[in-house]
Amino acid sequence: MSALVAGGGCKPPVAPRPPQPALRLVVLIVIDQWPSWGFAQRRDLYEHGLGRLIDEGVVYKQVEYPYATTFTAPGHAAIGTGQPPSVTGIVANGWWRREQRRERQAEADDRVTILPLPGRPSAGIEGASGAALRVDGIADWMREASGGKARSVVIGGKPRAACLVAGRRPDVVLWYEPKLKGMTSSTAYAEALPGWVLALDRERPVADLLDDEWTAGDAAMLRRRTGIDDAAPGEGAEHGLGIEFPYRLATATDPAKALRSTPLLDRVEIETAIAAIPGEQLGADDVTDLLVVSLSAHDYVGHNWGQESWEMIEHERALDAEIGRLLTALDGAVGARNYAVVLTSDHGATPLVEHGTHPGARRIPPAELEAAAEAAAATVFGPGDWVSSISSAMVYLSPAAHVRSPSQRARALDAITTRLAAVPQVARVIPLDALPASCADLDELSRRACFTRVAGETGELLVVPTDGSLVTSYTTGTSHDAPSSDNNLVPLIVRIPGTAPATVSTTGSILSVAPLLRELVR
Repeated sequence: MSALVAGGGCKPPVAPRPPQPALRLVVLIVIDQWPSWGFAQRRDLYEHGLGRLIDEGVVYKQVEYPYATTFTAPGHAAIGTGQPPSVTGIVANGWWRREQRRERQAEADDRVTILPLPGRPSAGIEGASGAALRVDGIADWMREASGGKARSVVIGGKPRAACLVAGRRPDVVLWYEPKLKGMTSSTAYAEALPGWVLALDRERPVADLLDDEWTAGDAAMLRRRTGIDDAAPGEGAEHGLGIEFPYRLATATDPAKALRSTPLLDRVEIETAIAAIPGEQLGADDVTDLLVVSLSAHDYVGHNWGQESWEMIEHERALDAEIGRLLTALDGAVGARNYAVVLTSDHGATPLVEHGTHPGARRIPPAELEAAAEAAAATVFGPGDWVSSISSAMVYLSPAAHVRSPSQRARALDAITTRLAAVPQVARVIPLDALPASCADLDELSRRACFTRVAGETGELLVVPTDGSLVTSYTTGTSHDAPSSDNNLVPLIVRIPGTAPATVSTTGSILSVAPLLRELVR
């Protein structure tokens, strides 16, 4: 198997060709928020699906995201297209839309509606699609290559993951919607949900899970492995779940939303994926099909309790078992030698500041940055409203600032840059519009910012926190918004029948994954 291209560049690699005869199915699995450092710490705990893939596959200890905004939406877009945000147009999970004068999610689409489930109308739920993608992805390529014969199915725990990971128009795109207590889609992909989805919803309703309890296993082992207590400093208590096992969904403020922060969401997704195999006849003929599963609960657990927590270990043990269940189903339906698996993550994670190794690391509130930026702008413009938003660590100037002369705006941006750089635990402030057209010959941070910049979409300035710090309005938990190695390095496992297991320690590029998938589905 050819090595994936090293480093963070955009040049596509020479990907390996699949063994002959052609594969009947390619499975892409994305574990949301799975840093290389977390994989290294917990690798020995994997006994089922993850353990099997490690034993049978080529394990890349770390591949790199080459851009600055390491979030779910741009990460999924990069996996499926092989391009950074500067090409895909997906700059963050959500960003300030100047024309609409508000922040919108990457997948937001007012032209489509969410598909209802029986007895559960979808009115009031924001439409979602991959319309913001500016380039084709793996599902689009395989449709063209097969003359429309190949099938592509995407299943996610979040709409942004499902809508952006495989390209503009996969055949079936499904995601979990708490307001509907089930899996749904939008009219961007179909006029109604497939019959097999409705049958699964009838036979195994999510509502039946909302009184379940998530319990811990061996407390002594968890304390020994983590070095912390269950209820540790810095952990969050979103949806009223608390910070200590056991977690009972019925006591949450919104059980259907709280389900996303437990292994139950993985169960729902894996059951949907298993049902999709016969439901969409995946791998049933000689035309290679695609199944994508983006497992989102891992991200919710990481945000709330941290990668270092008891909850993360217990969640990954359950996730390992669920992936094993999927592989067993694939063995039976498709045949172990007839499918390949590519498994990776959309981004890493910053350690909880309470447990990290960076002195002084902190959560920097966007409101603090906005106040500093406004004060600096006022030294040039005078009193007024000069900053529309601090969105995804980017500074967006207001329309009032944009009508000022270019020289005044430049002086204001210089003043804002200087003021923000003095905010504690801000490492650097990068003027995005001042970066050259080419991303070559720049220092590392500037290059990452360059691969993030999209004219008209990104802000005027990008705020980069120091290692271990993050820009967030939350006072607990963690995120992954800074372009540090904690956030931009993730593992990759490639299992292709006939390819010998191996471990690769050199750093590759996440942008190599899409060309690899393209070769596999030919």
